[in-house]
Amino acid sequence: MYETIWGEEYLGDDNTIKTHISNLRNKIKNGNTKEEYIETVWGLGYRLNKSVK
Repeated sequence: MYETIWGEEYLGDDNTIKTHISNLRNKIKNGNTKEEYIETVWGLGYRLNKSVK
């Protein structure tokens, strides 16, 4: 994500991506939805949940 979105080299885990994902999840939750739109894929990162309609 660092290289694709921000055009910067990834130099280590500084929780930037985790913070952005958390903020996105909170905004979705504030929309009164019970669906999980963002999945955590252990060892890989995150992805959108394809089963949500």
